[in-house]
Amino acid sequence: MKNFLVIIFVFFAVIFFAVKTSAQEKTITSVVDYKGEVIVDSDLDGLTDKGEVQVYGTDPGKADTDGDGILDGAEVLSGTDPLNQNNPGTAKSKEIFSGINPDAPWVWYAARVAGILAFISLWLTVFLGLSIRNPILKKIIEPVYSLDFHCFVAALAVLWALVHGTVLIFDPKLGFHLKDVFLPFVSQTTLVEPKYLALGIVAFYMMAVLTVTSYLRSHLNHKFWRVLHFLNPIVFLFVVVHGYMNGTDMKNFYVGSAFLFSSFLLVLIYLSSLIFSVVRKFKKSSEENNYSA
Repeated sequence: MKNFLVIIFVFFAVIFFAVKTSAQEKTITSVVDYKGEVIVDSDLDGLTDKGEVQVYGTDPGKADTDGDGILDGAEVLSGTDPLNQNNPGTAKSKEIFSGINPDAPWVWYAARVAGILAFISLWLTVFLGLSIRNPILKKIIEPVYSLDFHCFVAALAVLWALVHGTVLIFDPKLGFHLKDVFLPFVSQTTLVEPKYLALGIVAFYMMAVLTVTSYLRSHLNHKFWRVLHFLNPIVFLFVVVHGYMNGTDMKNFYVGSAFLFSSFLLVLIYLSSLIFSVVRKFKKSSEENNYSA
């Protein structure tokens, strides 16, 4: 069991640490060549690191390069010089600066990290469920498989998804309210695609239902439970579309590719398991017919 968990942890650690924590761009800059790298704002001044180096000449490690008390991003937006301490910014730059909440980035980081952890937990949940029914993978998974662990990871996916959504309420830029997070097709924000946001909300409720019924499995009709859990592929599909279309890090080639590859891997496992199931039923039916004859 420990070896299996170590393998899974290492696999996803590679994906997770490929996503460097970075802040959302807060300003429109000149054309910047990011070379496919993750967009990063290390000093949280409103200018990306590449933009500071390639366009503005400011220090990507200092939020206020000229030390005049105004963030570099606020000075750029107002048209003042972020490199000239004797040009401390106009009233407009100070107004912009006052509107920037220095604590806001934690929301952005928390939402993204929670989203990644939710996806990892959901991936592992679906992987375990499919593998135990796949003749090829079952030999590897069965010795370490535990229904309790399977349910626990599913609960983690729901928990992280809940954090991923609710933490966005504290982002003043998004302007989300509870209804935007918990009711699909309600949000009017233009910063994310409402239809893909709705898919994420619907997927969250479906994940919650599947997790609760897993813990109540012994109290439910087995056939009903199995039919209900055939919704797992749909849930995963909704999450993949939601994450890929609205996820900031998906714009990075390597992160987006890792996300799609891990998703495609589950699709292959699902299809192979489906084929094995059909073949097994066909053989069983043929054997029963031969026996009857």
